[in-house]
Amino acid sequence: MFKTKTKTTNNVEKHYMINTFDEIALKQAESIFLEYCKKGVVLNKNFSDDKWKVTNQVHTILLNFSFNEALFYTNTKPWIGCQINAFSKNIKTYIVFLLGELGLFTLGEIVRSFHHLIEKSYEQLVQDGEYFSEHVRELLRQFPDNYEIRDIVLEALDETACRTSWKRNVRKKRLLADFNAYFSFNDAMQEFWDNSDLQKKQYYFPLRLWWTLTSILPLRPTEFLLIPRDCLELDNDKYILTVRRTAQKGGNNRVSYRIDEDYTLSKYSIPKQMAAEILEYKKSIGNMPLSKLDTLFLPLPGSPSSKRNKACEYYNYLSLINCLKRFQYEVMMLPENSDKLINLGDTRHIAMISLIISGGSPVICKELAGHRDINISSHYYSNISKFIECATYDTYRKRMGSTATMRNHRSKNLKESAVKINGGYCDSPKYYDGDIEDCIKHMGSDGEIGYCPECPYFIDGGHGMYIVFANPEERKKQVDEDGRLLMEALDSVRKGIGCNEDIQAALLRLQYSSTWYSRCLQNELEVN
Repeated sequence: MFKTKTKTTNNVEKHYMINTFDEIALKQAESIFLEYCKKGVVLNKNFSDDKWKVTNQVHTILLNFSFNEALFYTNTKPWIGCQINAFSKNIKTYIVFLLGELGLFTLGEIVRSFHHLIEKSYEQLVQDGEYFSEHVRELLRQFPDNYEIRDIVLEALDETACRTSWKRNVRKKRLLADFNAYFSFNDAMQEFWDNSDLQKKQYYFPLRLWWTLTSILPLRPTEFLLIPRDCLELDNDKYILTVRRTAQKGGNNRVSYRIDEDYTLSKYSIPKQMAAEILEYKKSIGNMPLSKLDTLFLPLPGSPSSKRNKACEYYNYLSLINCLKRFQYEVMMLPENSDKLINLGDTRHIAMISLIISGGSPVICKELAGHRDINISSHYYSNISKFIECATYDTYRKRMGSTATMRNHRSKNLKESAVKINGGYCDSPKYYDGDIEDCIKHMGSDGEIGYCPECPYFIDGGHGMYIVFANPEERKKQVDEDGRLLMEALDSVRKGIGCNEDIQAALLRLQYSSTWYSRCLQNELEVN
């Protein structure tokens, strides 16, 4: 939704809420245009002119709305879903609503950015990471009618804008919302789901599934939204979900502008509870017409997308953006400037971090190695230790209440079953009984099995402490170092001088250090 205002001569402000560039918005824009003509700000007579002269009495600039037709129809028309006249008219409408809000030179830059936009092909926009301003993305959000390829480009522009922001803030390792915000969102979503009626669940189900699915499986938003209607199958008491994954990763494939060719079908096993919610949703919409793309989700009455268009043909990227905003503003009651607000792309990063520290499967190796930008990958690794801290504390807080604090662990009195060993004592009950099961679970950095300093049952003879819990900062440093080693392994594979086995080994090393850091933090928690 785009909001702007203009001032009248009677010191009264007119506010315009623009959902889409339809005929109503166009008439409002033409009315504002005439007001600025009367004020002598716009020196043209007609809204339809291809070039507008605009002045602030000190400077006069030219706003050029005449776009190169050859470039537009070659590069832009296939994905934007409108003719060049409509494209130009939408940009004029957008600029008019910004008159009085921005300076002339800024307005000129915005218009020039659209000339730059049509110089880029679909492939370049999606794959090259070219940055475009928020104004380009905001205008694309307001285009009328649904067009699935435009959603893909818009998501790519949102993602590359975020990536550019990371590069410009290299000292700020994390521009994701604070990790505690994700745990808060999860709690709010679960409480909402446990206490909502069928109608609310029906409306918010796409957001619910987005949260539960993409926080464990790193899908891009458009991949998630293109889940087919017939997406579930039962195989040996396991539910298998079919999703669409983009075939454009890596930049080696041509774009066909067809979903069945630009995406591949992939299958994943999902929990029964998630499958049950999908089946319940499908049952609730069983009598409704299929979407244009035969996707799982339908835009329902009362949704922002259904208000924007007279006939919304499928649940698109903007539908999910608006659903997320509505949940955070109306259900969670968060203010617009809250640091607890999260974004659609965030769950992909959370999923990547979770996968990295929980299991080095071939899926995650393939996902990680497929990144085009090493800066994105390093973004994950720089966040792992912080994620572990927040997750550990959040789990403990839920279990023990809000009074959890941190302490330094000291050993308890030695158990009678403690066995004196080289360098200290072992208080494993199994080892006392002659069973080495606990021993073989723990190994040193070089892979030696039964390495006592890495065992939680080992008490250092000199300090009287469980040595694995003695220094959380050292454990954190190890996690960060192992993250960098994984990044180097990935970079080697991308350059063709490494192999996937190197990634697997680095993942296992990072998972091992992450597990111990989490255990170390758990051991430092107590209730006052």
